[in-house]
Amino acid sequence: MHEHDEANIEDCLFAITHIEEYTEDITSSDQLLNDSKTYDAVLMNFVIIAEACNRLSSELQMQHSEVSWKNIRGFRNYIAHDYFGVDIDVVWQSLVIELPKLKTGLQRMLENK
Repeated sequence: MHEHDEANIEDCLFAITHIEEYTEDITSSDQLLNDSKTYDAVLMNFVIIAEACNRLSSELQMQHSEVSWKNIRGFRNYIAHDYFGVDIDVVWQSLVIELPKLKTGLQRMLENK
């Protein structure tokens, strides 16, 4: 694994940890939406995750094609370019379903380097 890939994976995991910490007491999409500081922080960390994933080498991305790198980049673009139109249900599904899978995959990549 390239040194910069390892650093970018760690950046992703750091941002995921922030999201987990910020939302540990949040139990619904409505609750997240009504907590504007947490909502903003979560969205920003999703952008950070996507930016770090985008810096991963194409070699690593090809080796781990089980991760939907294109969807991660697309989600970043969705947040960054349509901030006021972001659907909270999409964010919530990403938070509850996709983020844990990404975290597990990234941790495995580091373990198997």
